Amino acid sequence: MRICEKCKISVAGNLKRCPLCQGDLTGEPLRENPFPWLSYSKQYGFFLRMVAFAGVVAAAICIAINLSFPSGGWWSMFVVAGMGSLWITLWFIAKKRTNIPKTILWQVAVISVLALIWDWCTGRHGWSIDYVVPILCGCTMIAMSLIARILHLKIQDYIIYLILDSILGIIPLILILCGALRIVYPSAICVAVSIISLSALFIFEGTALRNEILRRLHL
Repeated sequence: MRICEKCKISVAGNLKRCPLCQGDLTGEPLRENPFPWLSYSKQYGFFLRMVAFAGVVAAAICIAINLSFPSGGWWSMFVVAGMGSLWITLWFIAKKRTNIPKTILWQVAVISVLALIWDWCTGRHGWSIDYVVPILCGCTMIAMSLIARILHLKIQDYIIYLILDSILGIIPLILILCGALRIVYPSAICVAVSIISLSALFIFEGTALRNEILRRLHL
């Protein structure tokens, strides 16, 4: 490990100058990672394989029963589609697990799209836009605020995602104005929560919001 004689510190990596005083470093660079590698992949992978195997077994049993007694229609396809929907959501959770606010926002988008597809394939009854989408957006705004408090996240870590979710929560207002909804009150509540969330952000976190936008736009 390289050492700065002036600052009396050890510096990992292949740096040639001290990051504090910019002086020359002495000694050989550390080739190995000084921190131990903690691997959770085996237990995590085994759990996913068990869940995948259980899903395949359940789908196969349902298909076998459906083929044996076909008079009730091809209901086993709904089981297979449900398993596929579950794995799509789990895949997005695994991909975005390092950023909880981003994971939550992705889940809103994925589950909303899946709900729309299910609604379309089962006769277009409208339950996806009447209930699922507005309830998801409203609950997500509340959940994101609670998680930020519980995990002591900095406002910069989740403010953009909260804004995006609040904007998505106003989309039901367009559906209300267009007369596309049969049940209005879930969307009305979602719009109210969105307006309150955006107002709270601009009033109480206006400076942090402005700085974060300027930072992300490199202005």
